[in-house]
Amino acid sequence: MHPRSLILLAVLAASACGPSSTVDEGTGVIQELDTSEAGITAFVREGRYKDWLAEPGVHETRAPHGSKVRVYFNDTAVQSLRAGNATHPVGSILVKELYESDGKTLRGHALDVKIAEGTGKDTWLFYEGFGPEYASNYYGRGHSTCHGCHASGRDYVTTALP
Repeated sequence: MHPRSLILLAVLAASACGPSSTVDEGTGVIQELDTSEAGITAFVREGRYKDWLAEPGVHETRAPHGSKVRVYFNDTAVQSLRAGNATHPVGSILVKELYESDGKTLRGHALDVKIAEGTGKDTWLFYEGFGPEYASNYYGRGHSTCHGCHASGRDYVTTALP
């Protein structure tokens, strides 16, 4: 095989899983959230979700995001979860704060936003980034690293309301 072909295959394999910080899904603004990677990064860094319904505090989790988390739900997600909907409406957004093992040091965020009607991984935009730089984020529609775990939830939402 030609060396350039090997390099191309390596690049494609590396981009299939893990960070995808060069992708912009171009889904625009949903519920006042700029869904570009830069927009989501600014949103979580500025804490613009902090007035949403949240779990009472930081707690242990078995999720791959780390051992300590706290989840916030926007009003659209809250209404859908309270109604027991099998499919959540466009604009449902959840933010998961990711903490160091001390439970006090915020190390990053994960965010899920429903971007299209219907069911399936491609109706969700997934994001996970770590500070302080947020330079190599996991980001994308139906992201290959994220959707596998989220598929076990109700329409990709795995966290119950507090």
